[in-house]
Amino acid sequence: MSDIRIDIGVLDRVRSDIERIGEIMERPGREMDEVDGDSMGVSLLASRMNDFGDEWSYGIKQIKKYSGATVKALDTMKKEFEELDDKLAEALRKSREGEACE
Repeated sequence: MSDIRIDIGVLDRVRSDIERIGEIMERPGREMDEVDGDSMGVSLLASRMNDFGDEWSYGIKQIKKYSGATVKALDTMKKEFEELDDKLAEALRKSREGEACE
């Protein structure tokens, strides 16, 4: 039989870090989305800057989206592990009570 050990503290830190990444990247993504290539003066440069801003903004939105999904998955994992731990503890307690009655 093997032991399964989940360090909830590490799980919480990873979750918090991933959530923070999404929050940190939101502002630069919004700012790049608002970049106006026409202010660059040269039409080819303006066009490239608009494209870059759009791509950057899209990429940041994807990071935010997937970091949010990861946070939800980690929350679900934590909840399931805690429930499993509670069930195992209860089963062990009942087993010990049964042995004491014998």
